[in-house]
Amino acid sequence: MKLLAIVCTTTALVLFTGCQRAAEPPPVIDVSFELTDESGRHVTAAAYSGQLRLVFFGFTSCPDVCPVTLHNIATALNSLGPLAERVTVLFISVDPKRDTPELLSLYTDAIHPSIIGLTGTYEQIAAVASGFRTTFGFNATVDGRERQLSSEEYEAMSPAAPYTPYHSSRVYVIGTDDELLDIIGFGSKPPWIEEKLRSYLDD
Repeated sequence: MKLLAIVCTTTALVLFTGCQRAAEPPPVIDVSFELTDESGRHVTAAAYSGQLRLVFFGFTSCPDVCPVTLHNIATALNSLGPLAERVTVLFISVDPKRDTPELLSLYTDAIHPSIIGLTGTYEQIAAVASGFRTTFGFNATVDGRERQLSSEEYEAMSPAAPYTPYHSSRVYVIGTDDELLDIIGFGSKPPWIEEKLRSYLDD
């Protein structure tokens, strides 16, 4: 009976342990890019190497996810005080047809001076999104039915056309050595973001 009890207890422990999910490491990403910044200059990822970066994909006419996320980041940066000077936020527009460098500059400057808007061609932005393992696209009503647009259909549309971009809500935390340190999810509150940034700035 004692042997049976030991076997049962051991089996239960193995089964219980097996149910626990191990922490998954951040995915390996490629942070390289060639884009145009909000002042109209051609820039590459190398221009921001050596800095702690937050990278976020969105668009200026986004009604909810983008303004909420960027304002939460801005609040966290304000709470960091002088440490905020060591953080750069890269806001990569997924809608280059509408988001000109001039519009991006107006948009980011109204939120926080540490936020830099980036744009480019559709192909350039698609390449960056692929490197970050994220997705974006566009929906529109075609022949009375809403559906996803192909890249060719998007390219053929005018900026005034009634299409709607979509994108991931993730914020990527990139370290000074261009490694992915963390991913901040949508809805993360400013105090939590501040604490997360302090932990990396203190390393």
